[in-house]
Amino acid sequence: MNVSLDAIEDAVFKQINGKGVVALPVLKGIEAALDAGLQVKINMVVKKGMNESQILPMARHFKGTDVILRFIEFMDVGNYNGWDLNNVVSKKQIIDTIHKEMPLESAQEHYYGEVASRFRYMDGTGEIGVISSVTDSFCGTCTRMRLSADGKFYTCLFASDGFDIKEKLRKGLTDEELETELISLWGKRKDRYSDERSEGKHKKRKKIEMSYIGG
Repeated sequence: MNVSLDAIEDAVFKQINGKGVVALPVLKGIEAALDAGLQVKINMVVKKGMNESQILPMARHFKGTDVILRFIEFMDVGNYNGWDLNNVVSKKQIIDTIHKEMPLESAQEHYYGEVASRFRYMDGTGEIGVISSVTDSFCGTCTRMRLSADGKFYTCLFASDGFDIKEKLRKGLTDEELETELISLWGKRKDRYSDERSEGKHKKRKKIEMSYIGG
């Protein structure tokens, strides 16, 4: 189960959610999920000027638990989050901040195309990860396809358009034909938005909203 939690200290958490909600209900929900036997991953988007002060408190809280904490560089997903490169806290900055207090070492990826760079605590009390599509893009090893609720297939988080799979299924596409279709679409993909951004070659365009394709 993935849980979004961008701060653990109430003052910052309330400022982010704008509703005066404290972090305790979320933390209780995480505990309930763990008690139920679920594996929990926490996603924290780090934005300069908003919640970089929460990097250490979050790491301290989940260190030594069964929760996997993932820090995510602030990305220009969608069209309305006011993204600016100056607001990005880099993977290096995140790791350096934690390493000074809680020494880390690199860990091998679990599988090809894993989007998070893994680091383990040197005292053996768990691990963290950083998803760094801004400063360390991974378009060349991406294996993630996304399906929207209305049956469209997207080959990139930063895509503008999807492929209508629902219509093909309703026309009687078999499982084998569907597999062939998806393999063909993936094989033709040319998405490399994060690479282009890093190279300064990306063009501003209307992108699909993350809430529409589930992140």
